[in-house]
Amino acid sequence: MTTETHDYEFFPGCTIQNRIPFIEKSARLVFDKLGVTLNDNKEFGCCPDPVGVQSTDHQTWLTLGARNLSLAEKNGRPIISMCNGCTETLKAVNYELNHHSHEKSLVQERLEKVGKTYTGIAQVKHFVEVLHDEIGLEAIKSAVEKPLTGFKVAIHVGCHYARPSEMMQIDDPMKPFFAKEILEQLGAEIIEYDEENMCCSSGVARNNEDAANGMMKRKYSSILEAGANIIMVNCPSCFQQLEAGQRSMKKTFGMEVKIPVLYITELMALAFGMPIKDLGLKFHQNKPMKLLKELGF
Repeated sequence: MTTETHDYEFFPGCTIQNRIPFIEKSARLVFDKLGVTLNDNKEFGCCPDPVGVQSTDHQTWLTLGARNLSLAEKNGRPIISMCNGCTETLKAVNYELNHHSHEKSLVQERLEKVGKTYTGIAQVKHFVEVLHDEIGLEAIKSAVEKPLTGFKVAIHVGCHYARPSEMMQIDDPMKPFFAKEILEQLGAEIIEYDEENMCCSSGVARNNEDAANGMMKRKYSSILEAGANIIMVNCPSCFQQLEAGQRSMKKTFGMEVKIPVLYITELMALAFGMPIKDLGLKFHQNKPMKLLKELGF
C-alpha cells in the first residue's frame, strides 16, 4: 500500500456521522483543499468501540474490526480515521491479530463465512498523523488565507490518540506535538496548561458522574487560568464531553465556562478562508460566532 497519491479509505466513524456531521463537513473541505482523496466505503460498519465492545466480547470486537480492515485490504488503500477510538480499535485489532496467530486464524475463518478476507496488511492512519506526516506542514501553511491571529488555543488530543504507543505508533505518547505544529502553521497561539494530558472524562461519566465532573473542573480551571479562548480537539467523544461538560460546571459548581470547542479541521477550514456558513458552526452547543466576529472572521 502507498500513500504517495494521498488516496484513502475514509472512516469518519459512527459518532461523527450520526451526532456531529458538521465535523465531517469541515474535514472534507480541508482535505479537498489539500488534494487528498477520501473514498467512501458504504460497507464499513462500527469500528467497534474500543472500550465498551471490547470489554463485553473480545472475540466479537476483533472480528468486527477485522471485517473493516478487510475492506481496506480489498481496495488496496490505507484507512484514514477521523476518530481516536476508531483509530485505536483498527490499529489494535491489526496489532493483536498479527501477534497472535491462533486468534488470527479464528477471525479469518469467521470472515470467510461472509465472503471477506483478512490478512493483516491494511494500514490505519489517524487524520492528524496524515496531516502532519504525509500532507506536511509546508503544504498546510501554503493553504492559509486568513491566519488565526488572536486564537489562543488550548490543545486536547485525548487519551486514545497516541496510547498505547506500541500499537498506535503516532506522535509522542507523553508529549504530543503534531497538532501544535499544525496550529502554528495556521497562525494560532498555543496556550500550554497544566492539565493538558488529563482525560476529558467521557468514559468515566458513564459510571461515575461525580468523578467525571471533578475531572472536568480541574481541566477547565487549568485552561481558564492559562488564558485560552479556544479548546481544540481531534476526537468526537472529547468534543462532545468538553462541550456538554461546560453546562455541568455551571449546574454542579456554579462555575462559568464558555469556551468554544473546535475540531482541528474546523480551525483549518477557517484559516483556509472557507465561509463560516459552510462549516455548521451554528450547530455547536457553545457557539463560537461572537468570538470569531471579535477576531475578524
